[in-house]
Amino acid sequence: MRQEYTRLASAELQLDIPWIIDNMDNTLQNTYGGMPNMEFVIDKDGTLLASWDWAKPEELKKVLEERLGPSGISEKKWEELANRPRMAVSFADNDEVPATEVPRQALSPLKIKDVSGENAPVHLEAGTLPPKVTPTGLSRMYLTVSPDEKSKAFFDNAVATEILLEGAQGVELQKNKIVAGKRREGKDIYPHTVGVMWAQNEDAENLEFTATVKATMGQGEDETSQEWTRTFQVFGSIPTLEKSMDEILPDKLPAKDKLSVLDCTQTSEASLPYSVEASIYNEPAHPGQGMVYLILKVDDKSGFVWNNLASPAQIGLKPVSGVELEKNSVRAGDREGEEDTDPRILAFWWKKESGAKEFVVEITPDVWICNNDEGWCRRFGGTFRIAAKLPD
Repeated sequence: MRQEYTRLASAELQLDIPWIIDNMDNTLQNTYGGMPNMEFVIDKDGTLLASWDWAKPEELKKVLEERLGPSGISEKKWEELANRPRMAVSFADNDEVPATEVPRQALSPLKIKDVSGENAPVHLEAGTLPPKVTPTGLSRMYLTVSPDEKSKAFFDNAVATEILLEGAQGVELQKNKIVAGKRREGKDIYPHTVGVMWAQNEDAENLEFTATVKATMGQGEDETSQEWTRTFQVFGSIPTLEKSMDEILPDKLPAKDKLSVLDCTQTSEASLPYSVEASIYNEPAHPGQGMVYLILKVDDKSGFVWNNLASPAQIGLKPVSGVELEKNSVRAGDREGEEDTDPRILAFWWKKESGAKEFVVEITPDVWICNNDEGWCRRFGGTFRIAAKLPD
């Protein structure tokens, strides 16, 4: 429920700052004083500049303007912002899925092609779970509708967005129309993610269907809105349940003189009890392709160990530019014993895109780690970006 409230607040306020959800013991809140509506101003060096046991917007505005300069927002605009109608999402009678419930790392992306020729300011993304993930033999697909950012498009919340599904091949879709949540008032740029159950046709390896998005939207500063329609072809391979592992034993790594160390930078903000190193192997017999090796190391000096009783380490892979990947995730193998500190070495095959001079890949580890000194085991995510210069 806390995650759901955070999602709704994020959708309504449209802020770029990170959101933090306290644990069920309210450790953070109690550490800062325990009041329900506290407010703090902390500079980039960690110095407390101002604080209030109860939020005081006008005082906060004054402190920020003293430190950073005028906001550039008129008093009239401040008044409008303070009194604008609340935006709420109802999940009754629609197919919208809360963002916190979308299993993004487990989804296989599907390809999208605009087949309508309409220049509607709306985009579609799609991803699916493998087949037969439910006890009834069904699976679930997720479609995300987003307003076009360049044209400053927004959803008119007076009318719910609909997606019509037609011409399915390779799969049987359980619905031919899915409906996004209808916000009670106002307008917003928050994407809608909706889900639909599906069953795999016998021996089918690929799926295909058309998705026609009907959305009432406006653009820019113009308050008027209109109904837009855009049709997309959704297609791709039906993923398989990944049972195998992609782990490489240390003695199976290529010699160091054949490996080149890659720039692997953490892009997520949270401090992690593990690190990731990356190296690339250029296949001499096949120029422009080869293997990337990822080495996950737990911070054993700080008392952390891998939790072998939970799911093995898994890394999601997302090509950003200049490269094609064989897989969208790699997985480590099961280990004996409850815990250890041995590195996990995972590998994936890459192939450069035509004319690319470099490639960038985003990786998202999903690991379980324990700290015996403090008596806990937790699941950790994280996002890293790998960049490599490519030979001509």
